[in-house]
Amino acid sequence: MCENKVQIKIYLILVLGVCFFLGGTAYFMQDSAKSIAYQILQKGFTAFPVMAAVLTRRITKDKTKWRFSIKVWNNPKLWIFCAFIPSILIAAGAVLYFVIFPEQYSGFFDMGSLVGTADGIPIHNPFRFAIVCVLIAAIGVPIQLLELGEEIGWREYLLPRQIAEYGIRKGALLNGFCWGTAHLPLIFFGFNYSPENAGAPWSNMLMMIVVCMTLGILCACVMVISNNVMYCAIIHGAVNITGEIPVFISVSQKSGLLGPNPTGLIGMSGLLVCAMLIFIRLPKLEYAMENNRK
Repeated sequence: MCENKVQIKIYLILVLGVCFFLGGTAYFMQDSAKSIAYQILQKGFTAFPVMAAVLTRRITKDKTKWRFSIKVWNNPKLWIFCAFIPSILIAAGAVLYFVIFPEQYSGFFDMGSLVGTADGIPIHNPFRFAIVCVLIAAIGVPIQLLELGEEIGWREYLLPRQIAEYGIRKGALLNGFCWGTAHLPLIFFGFNYSPENAGAPWSNMLMMIVVCMTLGILCACVMVISNNVMYCAIIHGAVNITGEIPVFISVSQKSGLLGPNPTGLIGMSGLLVCAMLIFIRLPKLEYAMENNRK
C-alpha cells in the first residue's frame, strides 16, 4: 500500500471518527450529556481537521513542508478573487432566488436576528441587497482566517495527497465529498438548514455534500495555483460571512433546500457554475502550475 493511501486513510479515520463518535453520542445520550457532546462537536469542528493532520504526520513520520504562508499579498489578484468573488456569486445566487420567489423577499435586513440587536436595514431592492452582501464581506476580511484550522486539515494536508493518488479532478471531488461527510452529524441535528425542509434531515445532509464538493473545487483550484492554504481559508471565511446574510432578508428566515443561502441549490447557483467552469480547466491548470514551479 503506497504512502499516500496510508496517510489519507489515517487522516479520515481520525477526523471522521471524532465527528461521528460525538454525533452518535449526542444522538443516543439524554439531556446534559447530549448537549455537551453536540457542543464539543460544533465548537471543535474547525479544530478537529488540523489536529488530525498533526497526528497523521506524527504517526506516519511525515516531514513534508507545511503549505502555509501569511504572505497573501504576494499574489494580490488571487487574494482579491478569494476574498470577493465568492461573496459576489453568493449575492447573485440570493438575488436569483428572490427573483424566482419574490414573495420571500422581505425588503428588510433583520440584523437583530443576525447579530443579536434590535436593528434592521430597509432594503427594498434585492439588487441593493447584493451590494450590502459584498460590503459586509469587505468589512469581514480580518475575520476570514478563522477557518484556517479546518482548511489546514482538508486542503493543506489531505487534498495534495488525494490529488497525487487519484489525479486532480477525482482528488478535488473526493476531497469535497469527504469534507461534506464530516459535516453530516452537525447537519443531522439541524445545523445550517431548517429541520422543516422536505425530507429533512437526509435531504439537508445530501445538499451539504453538494455544497462542500462545490466549494472544494474552488479551494482545490486556488491551492494548486498558490500552494498556500491561506487562500483557501480566505475563500472559506468569505463564504461563511456572506452566506449567513440572505436568510435574514427573507420572509421565512429559514434555510431551505433551494435558498436563499448558498446552502440551497439556487442560492449556490453562482458558486456551482463557477466550480463547473474551474473543474473543466483543472488538469490544464495543474500542468501549467507544475511547469512554473520547475
